[in-house]
Amino acid sequence: MLKLNVLKTAGISAAIGLFIPIAVAQQPAATPSGPVPSQILHAKKIFIVNAEGDNDARISKYVGGTNGIYDQFYADVKNLGRFELVSAPADADVVFEVTLTVFAVVPGYPRFRLLILDPKTNILLWTMSEPVDSAMLAKTARKNIAHSLAGLTQDISLLIPKE
Repeated sequence: MLKLNVLKTAGISAAIGLFIPIAVAQQPAATPSGPVPSQILHAKKIFIVNAEGDNDARISKYVGGTNGIYDQFYADVKNLGRFELVSAPADADVVFEVTLTVFAVVPGYPRFRLLILDPKTNILLWTMSEPVDSAMLAKTARKNIAHSLAGLTQDISLLIPKE
């Protein structure tokens, strides 16, 4: 009986030993990164859209009024010191549109979403988003909103190389 168990264990070990190299050999290769559109990579002039998403009365009191998100994001992008902010989309290399959205899968999960558009074709080139952490106090809500907008600005600086 003991001899049979040892043989079974040895047989299982040998079988596992045969499958491990096959499993290791069949691992997929790393997925190559897709290219960033050239309009984004070479952007110097930016137009920022004041989107309607920040007109929500529940949010506007935490961000300095109905233009608060626009004003904060505009200031954050300007402080990067890497772009000329223009007053007309026709003068821009790309258009930034930032909105506050609620994630549909998990109701009540707010996030800032940035759309980067080509002003010549109005084609969406890129999107990115940053979650807004929940808060119980108004002071914490303001801090979390500012932190998320700053996160979007950081994402932009990582996407668009400084020349």
